[in-house]
Amino acid sequence: MTPPCKICGAATTYAGELDANKCCLDRTGARLLPVSDVKIPYLVCTDCGLIFTNFMDQWTAEDFRRHIYNDDYARINPPVPGRMDVPVRETFSYQAGQRIAACFDGAQTRIRMLDFGAGGDPGPTGQALIDAGFALWSFDPYRGAGAEPDGRFEVIIAIEVLEHCHDFRFVADFMTRYLADDGVIWIQTVPHPRPAPEHILTSWYIAPRDGHISVHTLWSLTALFNRIGMNFVQTTLGMFAFRRLPSFPNRIFVET
Repeated sequence: MTPPCKICGAATTYAGELDANKCCLDRTGARLLPVSDVKIPYLVCTDCGLIFTNFMDQWTAEDFRRHIYNDDYARINPPVPGRMDVPVRETFSYQAGQRIAACFDGAQTRIRMLDFGAGGDPGPTGQALIDAGFALWSFDPYRGAGAEPDGRFEVIIAIEVLEHCHDFRFVADFMTRYLADDGVIWIQTVPHPRPAPEHILTSWYIAPRDGHISVHTLWSLTALFNRIGMNFVQTTLGMFAFRRLPSFPNRIFVET
């Protein structure tokens, strides 16, 4: 019997297994790492469509640092494909931060931002927000970047991080605790189809070596945030969760 879905609690089915060294950049041709003897089982929720593994459920932060976010992680996740030594302000992540900053320009003195899963203190995305004049707090529960946040935040960014999470009760509690009443969570991850096609594990994005252990659908993200009293929407700018529309300047929502 397979365990229930981590988000909606519905029944799951067994999707198959991947070797622990499969990484996203394998899609470019030859594998970056040899095939591992360690096999990671993945499950699919029959309702919200979440694709996940429970293999790492008992891991500590140190386990994640040792097995996934170690010295080899930068090699399989270079800041720019094909380039390792790239100045921070030339990385794709920094450019993503510039796009986010543009959507909140004019609110610098009114809001605080939190980079959840920052990948640094700050990471490249957070550095772009700091350069744009925003007050930013960096926090990464797995890599130990940044101290526990202090206070509440009008904008929380979760850029390419929810696919790395194995404990969604923690995620839900964290967002509930730290998001301001009129705050916005900016989410970036690659949503997959629901229902999952038969050969879903051939997706390049489902890659245990990258730490992609919970791959979402729009339904799973909706269920995750609806359960904590938040709306979830997908727009041309990105995906957002919020309790009510923000009162501070932004270029996401129409003023009423």
